[in-house]
Amino acid sequence: MSESYKPRSLAEIMNDVLSTVRDYYDSEYAYYIEKDQGDIETIYEWCAENVEWQRDRLKLLSEENQPKWMKTEITDTTSDSYSVFRQISDDTTAVLAVVGVHRGGCTLDLMRALLPYIPQAIALQKMQKQQEYLSYHDDLTGLLNRNSLVDYLDNVKERPLKSLGALSIDINGLKNFNKEFGRDYGDEVVIRVGEVLQEYFHSGEVYRLTGDQYLVLVENTTYEDFTKQIYASHTKLDNISLGLVSMGYAWEKVDIDVEKLVNNAEVMMREEKKKYYKNLKKGHHEPIIKQDLLEDLERGNFIVCLVPKIDTETERVAEAEAVVRYHHKDLGIVDPGRYINLLEETKLSHYLDLYVFEEVCKTLHRWEISGIPLIPVAVNFAGATLKQESIAEKMLHLIEKYHVRCEYLEVEVSESGNDMNQEMLAETSSKIRKANVRVILDHFGAKDSSFSILSLMEFDGLKLDKSLITNIVGNARSRIVAQAVIDICRQLGAFVQAAGVETQDQLNVLKELGCDYVQGSLFNKPITIETFEVRYMKE
Repeated sequence: MSESYKPRSLAEIMNDVLSTVRDYYDSEYAYYIEKDQGDIETIYEWCAENVEWQRDRLKLLSEENQPKWMKTEITDTTSDSYSVFRQISDDTTAVLAVVGVHRGGCTLDLMRALLPYIPQAIALQKMQKQQEYLSYHDDLTGLLNRNSLVDYLDNVKERPLKSLGALSIDINGLKNFNKEFGRDYGDEVVIRVGEVLQEYFHSGEVYRLTGDQYLVLVENTTYEDFTKQIYASHTKLDNISLGLVSMGYAWEKVDIDVEKLVNNAEVMMREEKKKYYKNLKKGHHEPIIKQDLLEDLERGNFIVCLVPKIDTETERVAEAEAVVRYHHKDLGIVDPGRYINLLEETKLSHYLDLYVFEEVCKTLHRWEISGIPLIPVAVNFAGATLKQESIAEKMLHLIEKYHVRCEYLEVEVSESGNDMNQEMLAETSSKIRKANVRVILDHFGAKDSSFSILSLMEFDGLKLDKSLITNIVGNARSRIVAQAVIDICRQLGAFVQAAGVETQDQLNVLKELGCDYVQGSLFNKPITIETFEVRYMKE
């Protein structure tokens, strides 16, 4: 941006206006305020010398405690405070006021003349700032754009550099992903790649040059440090973009030609890109697995299975937990460890979780119209899924779509390993329960869980972690902990489940302790929905 033109800040604009108003009326204070339904949203203040600022105190006042000049117009020029009002939207009112007036007899013409123009000036300044920002930043990621790179190339020649590293990154196949899975998915990948680059190259500048290409420039770094950052970020970027990232880099410390350095990095990146596509043609399957994940979701290549939950009193199936198995078209059943972590890392696990939730809704609907007795079915939600702002709305949409009775739907959540703090988990669980879906606190007793969550979070049921159940027969401490948790849940009106039950002795102990439901290899491992129906639902 040209140095000859620099938009004035809001503070500069308002200081000029309010100082003029204060001087004209010889007041102790001058204020411009915007109120949204009575609440102060914006406040600017100018005061006389040796007078204490009041802005911060005024912002904290409730509407009923606000001074009279802030609640209604005061046009009596014999009073010590004047104010004029103007409605600038349905909910927003602008107030221009002078407080502690020493010059009596002045008209309000100046204030009335100025007030209409102040909101316009503020809006114009905000628009100018936004336009300036968008001129030099990418509107999707917030990264620097090509205009910023041009400015950098123009200015960097004027200052000495000890060294410079350039890294070029390209997301291969992004257009195809946008076509196959929608732009929302493509945008998630683009944003996440930018976040990772900023994380690993926080001392450098990160640019988004085109839809799928990025550039990182790091000044005054050693070759060793620069390459360490590259290698550390490469693995993460591979996961983020489903294995489709190509990278090239260059580094120089003598006779640095920045444009040539950038070009060398881009040449190396394009060579890597060629190698990737050659590997695909040769049948290297690992990147193909990654590329096919979301497409397979659409095609239903993820198989939803059910794990029976047994009532400890009757030892009959009372509930079920939905789990998922991935059937790749070339490699068959894929180990969950090969794709679950990938989806969590890329923050795309909500696609899979909502897919499972929808399959459960379909199943419950089919059971009801077929006359099969209904039982509650639980779905596990990852931390990334719970962080989705609209998760409750998406669940309600599916519930209404398949006309599911909510009392037969459960969501299992965990504070362990999902990158959510307890407050976030409690808030999200509350939203899910408001959708009339029961919430089960999963993995309680695992390494990262704590008793404090019990007082913060509302839940309908709790599942004891397998690690606690493993030693429950021979370990008195495990029994004491389990008993304490069960007793607390009784008082909170929540039921208790236990995972990982493998022996009859474990089942007997859990019965004695008052555990309501159990699951594990003693009863059955995950089985297809069809097999579950034949085995347990059509007796």
